[in-house]
Amino acid sequence: MFDFTVRARSGHWVLQDAEAGELGAYETRDEALAAASDWVRLIEMPWPVLVCDADGEWDQTVVEPTCLH
Repeated sequence: MFDFTVRARSGHWVLQDAEAGELGAYETRDEALAAASDWVRLIEMPWPVLVCDADGEWDQTVVEPTCLH
């Protein structure tokens, strides 16, 4: 199950949720994945994210929840 997708689009990276749609646009892939990490903090467990680069190549990664300090 993949709720989050990070896609390269028009020079930036978009974080999308399957139900909520676009959650934000970021300058880099790492920034978009960090934002996904913030969202999975609510789930409190690692979560898979699909990543589509500018060439249309798909990859999968798992993001860890952001730690609360």
